[in-house]
Amino acid sequence: MDKIKILILYEDIGTGHKRTAMALKKAFEKRDGIEAFVENPLGEKFPSLSYLTTRIYLKTLKLTPELWGYLYEMERDKIERRINKLVGISVYTFIKDYVLNLKPNAVICTHPFSCSILSHIKRDLNIPIFAILTDYDVHAYWIHHQIDGYFVGSQEMKNQMNLMGVSDDKINVTGIPIDEEFYIKKDKNEMRRNLGFEVDRPLVMVMGGGLGLGNIKKAVNVIQRHKDLQIAVICGFNKNLKAKIEEISDDNVFVYGHVNNVHEFMEAADVLVTKSGGLTVTEAIIKKLPMIIFDPIPGQEERNLEFLLKKRIALRIKDIEKLDKKILDLLSDKKKIDEMKERMEEIGIYNSADKVCSVVINHIKNDALKV
Repeated sequence: MDKIKILILYEDIGTGHKRTAMALKKAFEKRDGIEAFVENPLGEKFPSLSYLTTRIYLKTLKLTPELWGYLYEMERDKIERRINKLVGISVYTFIKDYVLNLKPNAVICTHPFSCSILSHIKRDLNIPIFAILTDYDVHAYWIHHQIDGYFVGSQEMKNQMNLMGVSDDKINVTGIPIDEEFYIKKDKNEMRRNLGFEVDRPLVMVMGGGLGLGNIKKAVNVIQRHKDLQIAVICGFNKNLKAKIEEISDDNVFVYGHVNNVHEFMEAADVLVTKSGGLTVTEAIIKKLPMIIFDPIPGQEERNLEFLLKKRIALRIKDIEKLDKKILDLLSDKKKIDEMKERMEEIGIYNSADKVCSVVINHIKNDALKV
């Protein structure tokens, strides 16, 4: 068989979809005879539309987050209420030609938009299409009978998809693919020294995903009153947030923009204060890093939070003025921390990207044998 080509599609709404795509690319290309492409064709072809969509999304979250949550919940269980109805024929034609030109052996979608479009043109492609859900909830926009396989983060999600009419043989509980660096255990004290932190002072990590969302400025203001704490604030690509945090930071606060070593910060930290984005909480679960969740985005992140609370691996803070007390209470309760870490060990799924690779490659090879 010739070299296997895998096309991995993502959308530029948030950063988690691309991070999953890149983790998959790395996993596929460790294997001989496989070439993986990570692409955002709609963003490349229609950059103004992509930019506008992202701006509308972020403005909605900032001004009326409850509207986003309402729309998410309203459509959550409505199978066949497709995104397709919002897409013009030119987009379908473009995507079809784009995929056929690359001639991949399989396509993997990390966002429901591309998943929906490809399901609509599947008959013209004759290529297996897979979908990776990057949250701990299943939205109906993901469900299309033409999709050959799904990859999900938990057994609960598989059960949910069964109820939505997806057959068992199409659903793979692989965990959400994250970069393989997160699976490598490193010494906490060594990581602290390498990152410039003191070994003997508790380290609180604060982040709001790659876009730096949530009231991080307020969170830092509250936590930094306690000088016995060290605080690492990861602002992601949000340069405006980074500048604001630097303006109000005391000496025990260390501010960063986008970093490529989040796994090292998580290894060094004692607790993570964050919103409940699918990739971030998955990385924390694998690192067995206790979480305190604030400002989850209504919709998918609220559902992620429900999962975390049900599994008893995270705490929620609604009144951010009490965030410091929540952190200090948790840090002083070794039994609770140990129990949270034990539960993370129980539910964490390791080497998820490799598991996805195996399923996809076996599917391709089995199809080749049928010809």
